[in-house]
Amino acid sequence: MTLPRLTSLDELHPGDRYELGRLTLSLDEIRDFASRYDPQPFHLDEDAAQDSIFGTVVAAGLHTLSACFGMLMASPLLKDISLAGSAMDVRWPAALRPGEEVAVAVEVVEVRPSRARRDRGSARLRYVATRVADGVIVLDATGLHHLRR
Repeated sequence: MTLPRLTSLDELHPGDRYELGRLTLSLDEIRDFASRYDPQPFHLDEDAAQDSIFGTVVAAGLHTLSACFGMLMASPLLKDISLAGSAMDVRWPAALRPGEEVAVAVEVVEVRPSRARRDRGSARLRYVATRVADGVIVLDATGLHHLRR
């Protein structure tokens, strides 16, 4: 599916949904991210991870979020209108294990033109990453994006 290249915040409407594609994080990617940004044993060491609540190595939640956010930013969707972001509410209902494929989508929750600056506004976008194998959500995050009009 080809994503549109939006030219204005005004093209977004609550309820719109965009499929960003699928993502898989390898064990090496998980270890690399964790060693730099979240060096907890259950992200780095298979033996140590066996004694964790996960029972195996899992991706850092921030790694999952970053990868999904990166998919949106690398897509054409907001390329011409993205100005910044200023908030994010994040939940990780389930862990993402190495090699598990997730489908990533973004949904428009709210759109608000700025009252003070007519050339911009904001949109609340919900990121959802769902494990393909069983339909379990591994990321549910809503971010506030500031966008051109």
